[in-house]
Amino acid sequence: MLKRLPRPATLLVTALLPASLTLAACGSSDEELKGFDAVSVSGDVGEAPKIDWKGTLAPGDATSKVIAKGDGDEVAKDDVVLLNFTIANGYTHKVNYSTYVDDDHDYNVGSLVKVGAKAEPQSVADLLTQSLVSEIKPGTTVGTRIAVTVGSDKLLEDYIGNSTVQQAMASMDIGNEDGLLIVADVAALAGPAGTAQKAPAWAPKIVEKDGVPASLDFKGAPAPSGDLEVATLVKGTGPVVKSGQKILASYLGQIPKGKKPFDESYSDGRGLEAVVGGDAASVVKGWSQGLVGLPVGSRVLLQIPPKLGYGNKAQGKDIPANSTLYFVVDILDVADVEPAPEPSETASPSGSPSGSPSGSATGSPSSTPSE
Repeated sequence: MLKRLPRPATLLVTALLPASLTLAACGSSDEELKGFDAVSVSGDVGEAPKIDWKGTLAPGDATSKVIAKGDGDEVAKDDVVLLNFTIANGYTHKVNYSTYVDDDHDYNVGSLVKVGAKAEPQSVADLLTQSLVSEIKPGTTVGTRIAVTVGSDKLLEDYIGNSTVQQAMASMDIGNEDGLLIVADVAALAGPAGTAQKAPAWAPKIVEKDGVPASLDFKGAPAPSGDLEVATLVKGTGPVVKSGQKILASYLGQIPKGKKPFDESYSDGRGLEAVVGGDAASVVKGWSQGLVGLPVGSRVLLQIPPKLGYGNKAQGKDIPANSTLYFVVDILDVADVEPAPEPSETASPSGSPSGSPSGSATGSPSSTPSE
């Protein structure tokens, strides 16, 4: 089965749904306190925050606090930044979700945020961090740590009754009226970081707009070779991607005769979370074969022949059958995939749901028929 590149809404929501549980209120006997009267946050930026609970965090409107100001570059409007973040429940005093690598949480990649942009949440992760996004303003410096307290009822009030959101909250043991603490580090400006390398002769030119890839120019480029071609345009310095891991990436895809990209994530700053390599790969084979073994921080140009792409089946009006695919991919983060839970007698036979918070499918289909 050849698999088409899914949109991040499906991937991110799926990543947040390790099991099917029943939504329920949580319990605590501590004194109920408001905002940061209930909790203090410490620890080094870049590492999982240390959270000291003083009582039960009462649900309520969002309150924010800068825990530490970074000494990195200032971000500007429309910059895309990489966040690492933790979501903790002020009722159970447990960490519900974290993108930091430690003994307990090493299965989640970071998240991308476009500074100053107002975007409809495309995933449950987007919903959980939306009160934080407004705190990352132009002038915020890389390395800054920000914390927000907010009630789950306030955070998710526009999605009451949405089954995908309800199941996601249940899977993370978040009740309908729990106080939540969200702590995030502005880790970096999203983009390639490493040593630039010369493009090979087969590579089309990358046309940029506002400093990010906007299209590919095939003028003067040779006809596709029929083989998988991989050009590392920037060699990153981060950890190397292993088969079966998931990555966070920005990307652009175009065919040689295409007047514009058939899909891209740079313009709106969204990130794609995808498993590359192994039986659980969620992208076309050319992505898995081309990206495994490359370090985080790399910008890669892929030429993918039909047999490693979408095969002899057309994909809508933009990708005819037997198309060679060209992708620009920035590898921004990597993490292991969490082992699947042991099946239980009460587990739903349909498995975990997926999709956008609105419940409607958007963007490209997630798979194509086999060749």
